[in-house]
Amino acid sequence: MSTRIAPNLRVLLIGGSSNVGKSVVAKALAEQLSWRCVSTDSLARYPGRPWRQSNRKVPAHVAEHYLILKANELLESIILHHRKMSPLVAELVRTTVNDTGLEKLVLEGSALWPFLTSGHHLKEVAAVWLTASPDTLRSRIYEKSGFLTASEQNRAMISRFLERTLLFDRKTAQLVSEHGCRVIDVDAYKTTEELTGNIVEYLKASPKR
Repeated sequence: MSTRIAPNLRVLLIGGSSNVGKSVVAKALAEQLSWRCVSTDSLARYPGRPWRQSNRKVPAHVAEHYLILKANELLESIILHHRKMSPLVAELVRTTVNDTGLEKLVLEGSALWPFLTSGHHLKEVAAVWLTASPDTLRSRIYEKSGFLTASEQNRAMISRFLERTLLFDRKTAQLVSEHGCRVIDVDAYKTTEELTGNIVEYLKASPKR
């Protein structure tokens, strides 16, 4: 049974930096609302995280990206990539809003911030931006990447990725907040259920950024 929220809402945007928990929260909300869930990662390619879950090597172009560029250059690179993606995000959102035959959408991804700061205000769209403390992001990245047992080169890539993530988290949280998007500190919640419950209550009020 679907959770009762504002009936005019057709799209929920869940943004935030890498490893802040967007995917977990978005999937939980999509299941609770009986909506489809899509990640902006599926819209365009970009050098991903500089580690792999199996014994496969990090692709050469990904390793080069993180070993050559400094943290501020990595930040500029990802910001440019997201700006280029913004028309794709806008088209997906507007198509879902305008075509009531389409299933309602939970869209998650760090690439959402240019869309949220472009001055768009659609009553059918709600958005939240997730942020976390540097300690939380560092702990999650170290754990998921296997940093403690990684090779020296892989540690260098992971460290550079972490630096970029911390810069991105601070910058984007401030940007979207300035444009009226609700920013949520995930550290304030003990469980995903508590966090998603807070977001659902927010949606019941038919929020406007």
